Amino acid sequence: MPRKMSTSTSSDVVSVPSSVLSFTHLGYSVKTKEGSKLLVDDVSVDVRPGELLAIMGPSGSGKSTLLDLMSFRKTSIAGGLAVLNGQVLDASTMHKISSFVEQEDALLGVLTVWESVSYALRLHLPNFPRKQVNERVDRVIKALGLQSCANQRIGTPIRRGISGGQKRRVTAACAMVTYPRILFLDEVTSGLDSTSAREVVSAISSLAKAEGIIVIASIHQPPLETLSQFTKLMFLAEGKMCYFGRVDELEGFFEKWGRPVGRFTTPSDHAMNFLNSDFEHRVGSSDTIREFRNFYLSLSKRNQSTTCEEKKLILTQPPVDNDSTLHGKAGVMGTLLWNTLVLAERTALNYSRNLLAYGVRAGMYGGMGFMLATIWIRLGTEDSTINDRLSVHFYSVAFLAFMSVAGIPAFLEERSVYYRETKNGLYTTLPFVLSNTLVNIPFLFMCTVFFAVICYWAIGLHSGAVPFFRFLSFLFLAILAAESQALIVASLLPIFVAALAISAFLNGFWMSVGGYFIKARSLPRFWFFSFHFMDYQKYAFELLTNSDLRGLTFECNTIMNGECVCAYPTSTPALCTVSGEDILDYLEIGGISYGRWAAIVICITIIYRVALYFALKARSS
Repeated sequence: MPRKMSTSTSSDVVSVPSSVLSFTHLGYSVKTKEGSKLLVDDVSVDVRPGELLAIMGPSGSGKSTLLDLMSFRKTSIAGGLAVLNGQVLDASTMHKISSFVEQEDALLGVLTVWESVSYALRLHLPNFPRKQVNERVDRVIKALGLQSCANQRIGTPIRRGISGGQKRRVTAACAMVTYPRILFLDEVTSGLDSTSAREVVSAISSLAKAEGIIVIASIHQPPLETLSQFTKLMFLAEGKMCYFGRVDELEGFFEKWGRPVGRFTTPSDHAMNFLNSDFEHRVGSSDTIREFRNFYLSLSKRNQSTTCEEKKLILTQPPVDNDSTLHGKAGVMGTLLWNTLVLAERTALNYSRNLLAYGVRAGMYGGMGFMLATIWIRLGTEDSTINDRLSVHFYSVAFLAFMSVAGIPAFLEERSVYYRETKNGLYTTLPFVLSNTLVNIPFLFMCTVFFAVICYWAIGLHSGAVPFFRFLSFLFLAILAAESQALIVASLLPIFVAALAISAFLNGFWMSVGGYFIKARSLPRFWFFSFHFMDYQKYAFELLTNSDLRGLTFECNTIMNGECVCAYPTSTPALCTVSGEDILDYLEIGGISYGRWAAIVICITIIYRVALYFALKARSS
């Protein structure tokens, strides 16, 4: 005897004819060698507040593409429209009133569940009263059944956090807490067991019905208990809509078609048997799909007149209010400042808790300082140690800059969160870059201080407070430039191994053209007049070398034929000494200006940060 679908969900649905989201004639095609291929072919659908629409179909049927079209992540071919309350929606309006939950859970592992949801709301609603923020977050967390783990961290590779099902609900909570009118879910139950999938969908359903949210979700074959949480169901095959109707009417559809659902088969599985044409021995084929679709179209014609009247009613309703009073009147600059400060607060919290990403980096700088202090210990002022001093300055700049690649994994985590949040309209690229810069500066400065305090006096570099702080400042500028370069690469290549390889190559390239391994005047003219002058490591190395050598005098201990011989040409041979200025002049770097060279490194860093902005924007658009 066929199993009856549960109808408990339908009675609770908020069905308001005056508020209907209508998509008409959505289509999308891609170019192929044979011409063009339609991934979505003329799909039209209506959804009301409180309803949950499940989009199902075999792999390659166009589910994710249709979801992207509905959310304006892709542009429909000519004729496709989205209408809400009589207003034709565009991408800007849709992004303001909707949220999109990706297949992957992009969350910061060191934040708690409550913090993750709270930051999402604070970023979306500038100057929203803190009390109301807390109340809203508590309501959403309770509605999604997360109160038991609200103060538990999401989890990192070195510290286990919440379960996969709970992460899915946290991702949904971050989207639903922002008062969306439309919620898009892409494979929301992917990777979950049947119980977790049911609980995730049930939690979303409860809040959607309570607040009148329109939910549209692509989903693979769910168990019956999960499917019954949805109000409406759409089947796609070969980009075409083969069924659209209430979930509890699906069994009746097959009975009318003369192919009833078997006793031990769910209606959705029964439908997929006809729609999957990937395997020849299966029931499904192109002819069967066409028969399925034609029978659905013949049934839908009976309700065509009712649908037309309903469309007329939709188009007479008041337009969508794009400027919700919830957003207040912060203004563009006020919103930019607010988002920058909130993101900086969250990033600083991430830095303080993420031992694997940032604690290890700080320890690494300290370890490198200790290594320099014990290898180049007490160099003294004999001319035989001059090259050793130059090596210290090159090593400090080049290898500390090289270690900026250690920040790539943590940035990739932040980038994935940035991608999800900007797609949902929580903030734009500029506050993300500004906040990252604001937190990077003190963190990298503290790492530089840690390194310099350990090794500077142990090596015996130029004594005095002024030379030390010059060394500290110039080295910090170089590390900040290197960090910015690594972030650009990670933004363009969000794969750790690829970003690591390219960043390592770039740092090696700058080492080669900087003028240490080979004198600048000996470089081929192309490299000398191009990349040599773009090299932040060149300017930093010359700054450190000048800061250390200026004002020092080195004793020459080599005697040949009764005369004193110095390691570098000297202006005081009678005294058997060579001055730091003599060395700098020989290296052709003695005439530099501290202020001018430091300004060049700062300008390179600013250019890198601007490039980071465009790299993030290009990859997230």
